[in-house]
Amino acid sequence: MKYVFYVTDQSITAYHSDGSRYVANKSFDWKQTDELDALLSSMEENAEADLILDLIDEELFFDWSPKVHLWEKQGIANRRKERLRNDTTLLTQVIWTGITRVSEEGRKEELLLSSTVAESFNLSNFLNNLEEAQIILRNIHSKAFLLNQYFNKKVRPFLKLNRVDIKKPFLMITRQSENMFRQTFFNEGELRLSRLIEVDKGYSSQAEMKKALLAETKLAITYVYNQKIIPFNSPVGFIFLDGEQSMLDGILAECQEEGLIRSTWDPNDYVVGTANFRDVSADGLNCSNDSEPCFSKQAAVDFVLSDKPKGFYENDFVQKINNLLMGRKVFIGLNIVLFLFGFYYVLITGIDSWLSWEKQKLLEQKIVQHEAEKERLQKTVQLQDDAHRIKASVEFSEAILELKVNRLINFDMNSLSEVFLKNSNIQLQKIKWKTLDRFDSKRNQVDIEAWVFPFYETYHDPVKWVDVFVDDLNKIQGIEVVQLQKEPLNRKLNQTLKINTDQGSVEALPFTVSLRIKDAKPK
Repeated sequence: MKYVFYVTDQSITAYHSDGSRYVANKSFDWKQTDELDALLSSMEENAEADLILDLIDEELFFDWSPKVHLWEKQGIANRRKERLRNDTTLLTQVIWTGITRVSEEGRKEELLLSSTVAESFNLSNFLNNLEEAQIILRNIHSKAFLLNQYFNKKVRPFLKLNRVDIKKPFLMITRQSENMFRQTFFNEGELRLSRLIEVDKGYSSQAEMKKALLAETKLAITYVYNQKIIPFNSPVGFIFLDGEQSMLDGILAECQEEGLIRSTWDPNDYVVGTANFRDVSADGLNCSNDSEPCFSKQAAVDFVLSDKPKGFYENDFVQKINNLLMGRKVFIGLNIVLFLFGFYYVLITGIDSWLSWEKQKLLEQKIVQHEAEKERLQKTVQLQDDAHRIKASVEFSEAILELKVNRLINFDMNSLSEVFLKNSNIQLQKIKWKTLDRFDSKRNQVDIEAWVFPFYETYHDPVKWVDVFVDDLNKIQGIEVVQLQKEPLNRKLNQTLKINTDQGSVEALPFTVSLRIKDAKPK
């Protein structure tokens, strides 16, 4: 269950939700310490909570600082926060607004916001009690800046304001309770002023309350002019947010009567609007309950519960929790990445294995088909065919079957066979196929060991026959280079041997040729 503690100078209210139905909220005076401690003790272990601070002693300071690089801003902000921390401040925050100008000296400057919450025994003690109760405090919100987020996320689309409209200066007046209001001034889309005002409870009618509220609004506009936040008498817009429609009816017309909206202003230079919290936060857990009031207090709590906005302040406890939660997110993210990597590795390995099996099956089918083709050719060969051609074809086919390769290449074996058939003085002894470089390289080499015959103690004819054989090999499509590794020459004549040919038993000379096959993609 999520809890939201709404803190004011007088009291603290605990809002919570079980996610399915409205649960009664509890409000405590700061003096009711026992009741508040009992509530914290009754909360479930590791419950999550947000804190909304709606305090009079929250102060905002704006000053212009020299424009620096993006990576320098955080260091400057941290140093300024350290200077603001003292015995009289409980929480501090420093942020860069993004509003820039060029000073009279020609220096580029950016507006820097500093915010502090004064030290309070009640608030400090409550934060300590939250930590002791092991309640996960996720965010500490400033009511002023929470209203800024609420306006951008909820009110702006409800009133159909565009980017040009929100850049114009305007004062947003939100009702806190029966007689409490907050005035928030915006310029260039950034919050520049926020203050709480209290209207006298003794007014007997809403008309009197409206008049008192507009009087306080005049004071706020006068302060904005005097502080030179905007030029004197320049147009200012007004947006009123309330939970009672009767307070909103006719209030813009009264602003014109009181001179807050001047007839001399161009309507295109300012924005005006009214909105009921019940309409803006119609799906809110608290504002959807017609039996309970719906002012900015309830609307802000509903906004925290539904949209989970980022907090404004941080203390050591909140920083510790956020660091732990960030570490958990990083750990979960790393586990997800490792799981995805493992899944990818298993998937790729499986695909590679399947492809290897398919290639092996294809190779086995090719071998079987070649064997069948060999048997068919042997049966159809006529007896009157040249015995030498039959022998060469059979020996070449058997040599091809002995090749141990792991993939198919687009090399025409028939052309190599034709070369042997053409050169009748060459007889094949052995043929070897090997893959160059790494195991799965596409570079291949064929080593051929053969005899040249007949040899009658003169090398002229055998050398010529071998040269013709090499030239014919070079003409085969797919051959990159042919190298005669071992020539049929030996002065001592001790390398000759007798072989049986169709010419009978003759002397022959051995030689070796290497064929480099052009790289080819697998079929």
